[in-house]
Amino acid sequence: MRIFRQLETAAKQLPWIASEVVAGAFDPPATEFYKRLRSGGYFPDLLVNVVPAHKIIYVLVPKAASTRIRLTLASVVSRRMRTLNPTRRRKHRGPYGPRSMTIGSFFRLATSCETLRFSFVRNPYARAVSCWADKFCGKPLIAGDRFVDFYLAHRRTIDASLPAGLDRTLSFPDFVTFATAMAKRRGDIHVQTQADILSMPGIKLDFIGKVESFQEDFACILDRIGASNALRREAAIPVNESHCDDWPNYYTGDLADRIYRAYECDFDRFGYPRSVACGDVQKSVAHVPCNDTLVKDRPSAFRLSAAGQRLA
Repeated sequence: MRIFRQLETAAKQLPWIASEVVAGAFDPPATEFYKRLRSGGYFPDLLVNVVPAHKIIYVLVPKAASTRIRLTLASVVSRRMRTLNPTRRRKHRGPYGPRSMTIGSFFRLATSCETLRFSFVRNPYARAVSCWADKFCGKPLIAGDRFVDFYLAHRRTIDASLPAGLDRTLSFPDFVTFATAMAKRRGDIHVQTQADILSMPGIKLDFIGKVESFQEDFACILDRIGASNALRREAAIPVNESHCDDWPNYYTGDLADRIYRAYECDFDRFGYPRSVACGDVQKSVAHVPCNDTLVKDRPSAFRLSAAGQRLA
């Protein structure tokens, strides 16, 4: 069965592979664009999701409602098949990565003024707790889990006293030691700073929503794709929750200071307060407009028509 999955995955990438061979000679800008995306240790094939029919590019930030967003976009494509990820099955096919297209088509989609390029971010304090709860909490620290494997590969260079072994698990304070050391290394996107992920060269974002105001902000994307009422109801249902709404309770003053120092760029760029208190979480959206034709009709969203036109 695994061999068929591998063959299916390879078959879906044939248009990209074929176009990449000739693009160097016949479409140099497309080739250079993709090389630039991959420069500096970025992972465009993992982070970039494309929906060409609706002229949408979603740049994924792990632990920032990414599963819900991808499932909703997959529902829009509405074809029930396996995704390009051979290790997972989903109810719907998609959204696709860049390698599902030709390299030239991806270049034109990524750079077109008609494309909506968006992402979502999350309070760095809450994101850290969510990552720990989902990827590490309660797991024995032995080889066999890809997140634990990554931790074990780097723990000695960070702090040799960090735990390891069948009878050991990673506490949240120890996770903070690990995550803050890896935040700017581009080794694992789950602990990488959100600002760094969204600084991938070549993708200029038009809209950045916040998990803290997800329903309001994601409505802008649903309007863009002309979502049905049924899809809007489905999009309101959380997916892959880490059940850590009480995330402020995980922090001491020292742990909060360490997360703030390591992820200060996220706090600054996306307007999150340094305070850990729940009541201090801002719910406005950070915007990164790519041109002057975009306007705001309310603080938390760009004005987009259901047909996907940018309104003056």
